[in-house]
Amino acid sequence: MNFEVLKRSHLKRNILIAVLVVALISSLILNFTQAKYRVTESMPLIQGTINFSPSDLNLMAVYLNKNGETISSDKVPHVGYTLNTEQSICEVNDVEDETIEIVYENGLLNFNGLGNKGTKCTAYFDLIPDSENPVINAINSSGDDTSITITVDATDNIGIYYYYYKLDNEEEIRSEENSYTFEGLKKDSVHTITVRVEDAAGNEASATDEVTVGLRAGDVILASANRPTGQTTDWTNNGQGVTYYYTGANPDNWFYFAGFYWRIIRINGDGSIRMIYQGTSANTTGTGTQIGTSAFNSSYNNNMYVGFKYTSEEVHGTGTNSTILGASSSSSLNTWYSNNLADDAEYIDGNAGFCGDRTPSTSSSSSNGSGGTGTTTTYYGALIRLYNKGTSNSNPSLQCDSQDVYTTTDSSSGNKSLQYPIGLVTADEAALTGITYNNANTGSYLYTGQTYWTMSPSTFDGRNARVFDVNSSGNLNAGNCVDFTYGVRPVINLKADTPLTGSGTTSDPFKVVGA
Repeated sequence: MNFEVLKRSHLKRNILIAVLVVALISSLILNFTQAKYRVTESMPLIQGTINFSPSDLNLMAVYLNKNGETISSDKVPHVGYTLNTEQSICEVNDVEDETIEIVYENGLLNFNGLGNKGTKCTAYFDLIPDSENPVINAINSSGDDTSITITVDATDNIGIYYYYYKLDNEEEIRSEENSYTFEGLKKDSVHTITVRVEDAAGNEASATDEVTVGLRAGDVILASANRPTGQTTDWTNNGQGVTYYYTGANPDNWFYFAGFYWRIIRINGDGSIRMIYQGTSANTTGTGTQIGTSAFNSSYNNNMYVGFKYTSEEVHGTGTNSTILGASSSSSLNTWYSNNLADDAEYIDGNAGFCGDRTPSTSSSSSNGSGGTGTTTTYYGALIRLYNKGTSNSNPSLQCDSQDVYTTTDSSSGNKSLQYPIGLVTADEAALTGITYNNANTGSYLYTGQTYWTMSPSTFDGRNARVFDVNSSGNLNAGNCVDFTYGVRPVINLKADTPLTGSGTTSDPFKVVGA
């Protein structure tokens, strides 16, 4: 019997404990769910601080005074409203506490003078009068093989309150962010994106755009109205990719990047984009198409000086920067890159490289790096291809010996010798646009009316190292010595996965989305 009594006593106690625990949990849940907006922080007092837990402050309600009526809201407005300080109130034990100041800044509420547990506040907001519609400046898109990210460039005199995104005929998706990603899409599928923006007063604007899933930079260019016309192979991607290049006097190959205008030379075989500097405005001719002037190399009496980089006694050496690459002047490529492109380096490809093409095409006693000792002229590859010893034989190629492909030190191919991923146009690239050896052609977009350097060696005659230039008459010239001073026009490669927008015209050049 004693055992039975003891058992019932424990049962009653356990039931009582369980009831108390359930009641406590229920109370906590109820208290938590009733307060939509709670502040948890440490507030300085006259003496020391007080730590507030979720039960110390309840923002009981938010009301928006909009268009003559008061609307209950489930959130504090982030733009387009001002706080009505006369209506807004904080209470402690149902009595107004006038010592508490409610402050509304940048879409956030702060409570100054909070010092009592269980404070309850109600906030009222007045709509800022506004009748001006927002403006959608651009819809930019990027993504991968299964998604599209839409970024909206929109402005309003007071501020955008909501962004609405719609894919084809699906329902709109409302957001306070100017970017949204549609996921789970099929590669190469084409979709219509509709974007609508609205300010707090209800003024709105909308725009649509057609996007394709999985497009890379080159795809955007190839989809434009005036696409590259030629195709061949090059040194990128082990020569496996198709290379598209622009020809003609003024194709739609304009690009605006890092605050400068460029002209796209070609889409490389690996999908990266190769382009040449065109100026701070849409210049087509004149000195504005170059960053300045420079000698290719200040010395000329050794065949090593045909190198974009060189080493004494070596044909393919990379120990020393050429003058045009590494001199301290503002016209040197490294200095200009550091001053102007470093902030946008995330989009620039260091792996595509630049062809120096230094392999001699004829046997010569001066082709072994000694220089100045031989009498037989060394002809380098570009000269043989573009003008074969006095016989017109323009046969440009974009192939290149890997040891003469200048790439950055962190690259996976090439000679990995560049500090920055910047170079010059090659003579073969110029020839593909229509500029040929000793044959003036002003019908190429690479004609500027100025003489500027390429990076393709032409000859070394035992005394003078020479590199091709595009001269002011519009032809390739192989006869000028490397210590002459000519124009400098940087060339860079943009990564294949760079998101682009635009059509390539001067009024709507290609641009990097988000740059």
